[in-house]
Amino acid sequence: MWWSSCQLSPLILSVCLVALTARQAMATAHRELQVLPSQRRSSRDVNSPAPINCQLSQWSEWTDCFPCEEKKHRHRRLVQPAGFAGRRCVGHLWEEQACRAETSCDGTPGCGKDFQCAETGRCIKRHLVCNGEQDCRDGSDEENCEDEDIESPCEHLFPIPGSERAARGYNILTQEESQYVYDPHFFGGHCEYVYNGEWRELKYDTTCERLYYGDDEKFFRKPYNFHIYQFLAHSDSGFTFEFYDDSKDLLDALKSDKSKTTGFTIGIGPAGSAFQLDLGFTLSGGKGSLKNFTQYTAKEVGFIRGVTKVQTARFKMRRDNIVLDEDVLLSLRELPDTYNYGMYAKFINDYGTHFMTSGTMGGIFEYILVINKEEMRRKEISAEEISACVGWSIGLTVRESQLYLGASVSSSDCVKKGFLKTDAETNSAVVEDIITRIRGGDTSYSGGLLNSWDGNMYRHWGRSLKYNPAVIDFELQPIHEILRRTNLGNMETKRQNMKRALDDYLLEFNACRCGPCQNNGEPILVGDVCFCQCRPGYGGAACEQTRRQGGKTNGRWSCWSQWGPCQAGTAQRSRQCNNPAPQRGGEPCTGRDVQSRAC
Repeated sequence: MWWSSCQLSPLILSVCLVALTARQAMATAHRELQVLPSQRRSSRDVNSPAPINCQLSQWSEWTDCFPCEEKKHRHRRLVQPAGFAGRRCVGHLWEEQACRAETSCDGTPGCGKDFQCAETGRCIKRHLVCNGEQDCRDGSDEENCEDEDIESPCEHLFPIPGSERAARGYNILTQEESQYVYDPHFFGGHCEYVYNGEWRELKYDTTCERLYYGDDEKFFRKPYNFHIYQFLAHSDSGFTFEFYDDSKDLLDALKSDKSKTTGFTIGIGPAGSAFQLDLGFTLSGGKGSLKNFTQYTAKEVGFIRGVTKVQTARFKMRRDNIVLDEDVLLSLRELPDTYNYGMYAKFINDYGTHFMTSGTMGGIFEYILVINKEEMRRKEISAEEISACVGWSIGLTVRESQLYLGASVSSSDCVKKGFLKTDAETNSAVVEDIITRIRGGDTSYSGGLLNSWDGNMYRHWGRSLKYNPAVIDFELQPIHEILRRTNLGNMETKRQNMKRALDDYLLEFNACRCGPCQNNGEPILVGDVCFCQCRPGYGGAACEQTRRQGGKTNGRWSCWSQWGPCQAGTAQRSRQCNNPAPQRGGEPCTGRDVQSRAC
């Protein structure tokens, strides 16, 4: 099953996700909380839910001192996220401390006849020693070599574009890349190169003009962990435009098309500074914060979303005998054979819930116009005209989708309309803001989109894709499955522990723990704080305040329970349609309320 960076489906649990990212803001936590919708009231309405304060568990006992790393660890859990204007938590979920072990370090497992890297204990074949390339990160395999003039035929080739992106782990809750899982710099002594069939010129149609490759970009070197890498000579630079009547409709569109979500997760646990909700976007003000997006909830605005996707290559990772990044090796060595949720959850938090097995490289160029609907009506401007003018002004090839763009719009018409200009009478513009979302290439062009209405910015981004593509479509496997695909020994116990920890991790930081949000509000978990994104016409901490009568509330699932005991080779868990339950004729939850697995 293909997973897009904008379109994900559950793999282990019915965990539902959206194309959101979590980054730490520079502002303090207090300032960020002031902008949350659930934090704006100074007094509570009689019908509003009572505040729920964030609660962390007590610290676990310190682990024994690990003799090789001379550290000990402890952890605590997020027992209850804050909600409905409750107090948030302070502190971290994981701690480590230097210590002195009573036992001596037994050292890393031996490599037999193979060579062992000095720093990390990685085992490599003897023919890789003194071969002119560093196969150990510390270079210990190239020390004390007699012949120092060995030259590899691939020595001067660039690595395939995007190889470091595909080598990273992936957190499906936050939809963020994590640290390296595969080693992107290991070549295993092989000189495997990929021919770039479009090295003379790569056409991205008139929008991107032509992308010219130099002679030194005729061949690229393929790292060991890549089984297939193929440059693609085609792309899709036609823009699709869609209009959304309010912010809730826009959020729904940003979710997966393949699954019914249980809300959004932005960030994991409490932190010293607050989290941003920037949807992967940069607003014209440069903040991209929660305030900049949620401020549109109460306003009479709509949204026009334009998207194009450019493909540059496809890849498939090696299935067996994977060479892990050396930091992963060190972290795996630190994990105990006895189950310790805190240590295994920290590993998952660092290296991702999943890893990539195949995918497509390229870029996604997306922007969202924030439209003042009142100003649009006053000036008698249609959404179709705005879309056509934007496409015309930056030289885009427009493809129709939900909007009819057949009306003839000239450049003079677009200038006359003045979409971005503030009206002297109303002090408002038709296009109030532009939210840009750029993946792959040089993302520095996103900040200038509001001020630069010509095609140069878009074309420059297109040219930069050949140097820095993103992974835009991909297949994933759970992180514990990577231990099956390496040649590391004695990993089955740790694999089972990691599988168990992944189940717990995905439940602990899932937005199903938020709510219930009334009137079809969307639950969002921001670090350790829950709030409800309300539809226009609704307000309050739980979207319970409205003057509308008889509105329906659709049902939402609670979180899955813990797995029950193993009986006759099967374990079960359950969930309930009560977060909230359907009200006033609302739709029931879709899907099953019981899940089984072999045990």
